[in-house]
Amino acid sequence: MKIAFICSANICRSFMAQEFMKKYLPNAEVFSRGLYVDPTLRVPDKVIGFLQSCGIVPSPHRPTQLSADDLAQADIIFCMEPGHIAKLTDRYAQYTDKIWLLTDFAFGQEEPLTDPFSLAGGTFTRQARRLQEAVRAAAQKLIGEKGSP
Repeated sequence: MKIAFICSANICRSFMAQEFMKKYLPNAEVFSRGLYVDPTLRVPDKVIGFLQSCGIVPSPHRPTQLSADDLAQADIIFCMEPGHIAKLTDRYAQYTDKIWLLTDFAFGQEEPLTDPFSLAGGTFTRQARRLQEAVRAAAQKLIGEKGSP
């Protein structure tokens, strides 16, 4: 199973989601991409620190722009905000059936996952934990629906 996570810049949300999903579904192929990538940006230290506090040694990462080929290859595509879905379904309607808002898939509710890039302290941690919960719930649902990926 190929799982894609999409966010804006591919340095916080989608990268964290990718790393969590690799932990929860180690046999799945997981990748992340951004819709508006600035290749000069790097994953913030607070993101690396949060992942490490969760027992994850993050893989080296450079922000990567989403391509049509990425969408074609993915079995399921998780977005962080409704606006991400709108952009993807407008531009790539042929993939609508495999594009999900992560929280809708995970919890059955449309809740955007706020970009924690500019957040600090407890606010950052709360947003990062909510993302972690959503990825964990999505992984459990994928296991339940498809067996072990």
